[in-house]
Amino acid sequence: MTTALLLVLLGALSRLLPHPPNFVAMGAIGLFAGARLPRRWAWSVPIAAMLFSDLVLDLPTGRKAITLVRLAVYGSFALMVIAGRRFAGNARAGRLAALSAGGAVFFFLATNFAEWTVSGAYPPTPGGLAICYAAAIPFFWNTLAAELAGTAVLFGLDAIARRDAARRAVRAAAAVGIVAFVSSCLVPSVASAQVPPIAENVVVTATAAPEEIGEVGAAVTVVTREEIARNGWRTVQDVLRSVPGAAVARSGGPGAQTSVFLRGANSTHTLVLVDGVRVNSPFFPGYDFTLLSTENVERIEIVRGPFSALYGSESIGGVVHVFTRPAAEKLSGRVVGEAGDHDQRELSAFATAGSASFGIAASARDRQDDGDRVNDDWRERSGSLRLEGRFGETRVGLEGSTENGKLGLPGPVGAETPANRYFPREDRIALPATFHPAPGHSASVTLGWVRSRPSFESPAFQSHTDAQTLEGRAADTFGAGVNRVTAFAEWQRWKVDDSSNFGVNLAGEHATIWSVGAEDTIDLPGGWLATAGLRYDDHSRFGDVWSPRASISWRSGRWKLRASGGTGFRAPSVGELFYPFSGNPNLEPEHSTSYDVGVEYEVSGGRASASVFWNDFRNLIVYDFATGLNFNVGRARSRGAELSWRQLLFRDVSVDAGYTYLDTEDRDTGLELIRRPRHSGFLGVTVAPVPSLEVSPRAVFVGSRSDFSALSTSVRIEAPSYWRLDLYARYRIGSVAPYLRAQNLNDRRYQEATGFPAAGRRIAAGVEVEF
Repeated sequence: MTTALLLVLLGALSRLLPHPPNFVAMGAIGLFAGARLPRRWAWSVPIAAMLFSDLVLDLPTGRKAITLVRLAVYGSFALMVIAGRRFAGNARAGRLAALSAGGAVFFFLATNFAEWTVSGAYPPTPGGLAICYAAAIPFFWNTLAAELAGTAVLFGLDAIARRDAARRAVRAAAAVGIVAFVSSCLVPSVASAQVPPIAENVVVTATAAPEEIGEVGAAVTVVTREEIARNGWRTVQDVLRSVPGAAVARSGGPGAQTSVFLRGANSTHTLVLVDGVRVNSPFFPGYDFTLLSTENVERIEIVRGPFSALYGSESIGGVVHVFTRPAAEKLSGRVVGEAGDHDQRELSAFATAGSASFGIAASARDRQDDGDRVNDDWRERSGSLRLEGRFGETRVGLEGSTENGKLGLPGPVGAETPANRYFPREDRIALPATFHPAPGHSASVTLGWVRSRPSFESPAFQSHTDAQTLEGRAADTFGAGVNRVTAFAEWQRWKVDDSSNFGVNLAGEHATIWSVGAEDTIDLPGGWLATAGLRYDDHSRFGDVWSPRASISWRSGRWKLRASGGTGFRAPSVGELFYPFSGNPNLEPEHSTSYDVGVEYEVSGGRASASVFWNDFRNLIVYDFATGLNFNVGRARSRGAELSWRQLLFRDVSVDAGYTYLDTEDRDTGLELIRRPRHSGFLGVTVAPVPSLEVSPRAVFVGSRSDFSALSTSVRIEAPSYWRLDLYARYRIGSVAPYLRAQNLNDRRYQEATGFPAAGRRIAAGVEVEF
């Protein structure tokens, strides 16, 4: 199916990108599809490519959907599929060239005969038909050249790629060639397109270049600094509980391991970026949101759906992108002090200063909570520093952050562990730069280093891990008429050391991924915006992966319709490949294919949206208890719907609401996937009853869901539904704002992960001072 999608994408783009008249190799694509694809996919490739591109090109013009000429065009390409199935399976070069040339001749004869029949531009006589054919001869040479070239490229690459020794080299060369070809074709017509500045209504995660949120063809939620402050959210996981399609599962009280499931995908299928740098651990997959606070957060973008075409591995369910607070040109900041029950204490600060050419920003946070159970305490300390140099349109930064914690692990109810301790630590350094290498071009280079060093201690067992990710990414965006193209390249190196009191488990085991890709956004008449992207990843252990993605949106007044589809993958982690006993160096990547459609309605001060999505997951990595190894044997699917509404109702009242319906299935057992509630939702309101006072109550509902017993992974249970009420109130007196924060105000007893009780009621009071 991936090959079919790539061919549809290639066919559609060959018509949508600027090209000489009739220089489109759609017949070659049909010939190749017929020769190499299963029947059910072969027929759909040229038809789908034509339908998609015709929809984009013709709908705004008001031309008829069904005409004799169009039927002749579609019929010609369907005939090429038949020719491919019957004559091109094992054909040599000569026969392929003859089939390609014959297809071009048939297309010429059939389509121009139809044109002569219905257009009225030529006399209805044999002489008029001859004039029609003569007028079309210049276009025929373009068709013939395109078909012969397309046939040579498609069948030639396929023939070489079938040789195992050359397979990866050819695919790599093809990937580089695609990027180079697109870039070289479009650069001559580049205008003075500029990348728009980052603003609240601009999204930078859903596409390769910044895009207005009202134009994006994907499901995206943006949470700004203002919303974070208004709701009193202290951690990113608090924010994600109020995002449609996101299910958050924390294994206990504050500081416990926290996983996020987007649209029913595994928690290991969520990619987390901080200022464009991936922070997922290369040791074992997934990301623990425990240490990610909001003190230094400017905004968070959550995009749902597969985004491997942009970001590569792990972005199957979606991407959570955290942007830190930038440096300002003058001195400003804030200090927060808080205290509450269960020995809650927090002290945090943020400050920034600078000039027109230089800026600096720094933050620090110290927080603790004693928890509800024995050995359930949590202590977190974090800090960050950001330096920015501004040289005209060039920006160069140096960012660094460190987070560490101390956590008691009380264990599941019934099997308590009063002496187990966990010490997470994460360090991050990034060097981002943006500049304009040529008129109409906007380029960026990012170097990043992330180091995760968690350790565990118990009376009988101690372990320490050092997992590092080093990465570099370069991208260039330029415009060409209605096209905006981004070409990029990326490199990652994962390295893990792990040891325990029983010996060394991993000693510098590593994996390397390098990638190239491109994305084209086409601004079309009639409010249409189409985006298509393709990425090639080469992994040092398992080989290569192609990841396509396409989306389209239509904007009319306050309404927007959108649809998207693509594939995603997750590369096996270093631990899954090499950890003693369970590691399997022959693992392949997990894969997904996903689609979604949505509608949005925008009014002054707000937006309502609805989405429906389908996800199929295959080749999932599963631990086999019989052999003690990991294998690619899992299959699953998820489908559902999301509703959201964010609105300023009156000057002093705003509402934020969302609901998610989710239906999941393990395709091997027929059972629901664990920790994915069928129904979930939230409702938040902010009211300013008097000047300077803001009151923000918020209710979160999570429906019943399947889970494993914490005492036996072979026993499945149905975890009950729950709802909880949070409240945040702040009264501003000049630069001082005392506040009250209550979590789980209704003191609901529930468990997000079975066997690990969530925190009960928490009430704290504090003061914010801004300067």
